[in-house]
Amino acid sequence: MESAKFQFKEYFIRKSSIEKKEGEVSDEFKISFLPKGIINNSDSCFRLILGVHIEDVDQVIIIDIEAVANYYFDKEVDFASLESYFYINAPALLFPYIRAYISTLTNLSGYKPVNLPTLNLQRLGKELKERTTESDSCWSLVLSLYS
Repeated sequence: MESAKFQFKEYFIRKSSIEKKEGEVSDEFKISFLPKGIINNSDSCFRLILGVHIEDVDQVIIIDIEAVANYYFDKEVDFASLESYFYINAPALLFPYIRAYISTLTNLSGYKPVNLPTLNLQRLGKELKERTTESDSCWSLVLSLYS
């Protein structure tokens, strides 16, 4: 069996915070994203750093998450094909883990679980492409990206 040309290897939550004020949390949320990427051609890796800001419409609950995901790609794949994997597929592969994390974290914090809808993240592609750099190491730029 042939291995995939682009593989999601692992993720971790780098930062998370929940702020809840007095009041009832609305079921309607505003969600914004801050994507950044690092490409390392020598190691065939792509690192996605995805910041997510969520607040209900009444701003009773505010959630900020920063997740980091590592992807590996086949060196034989042409870069034009890889771009769609990096900028379109990478955020879509990571977001379900963020959704589950938020639901679990809010529930374990004693709040009504925040269940985000599934989203089409294709619109993030252009911003992610603009905010992607190349590096000798996927790990070397992570701290500098958010300092």
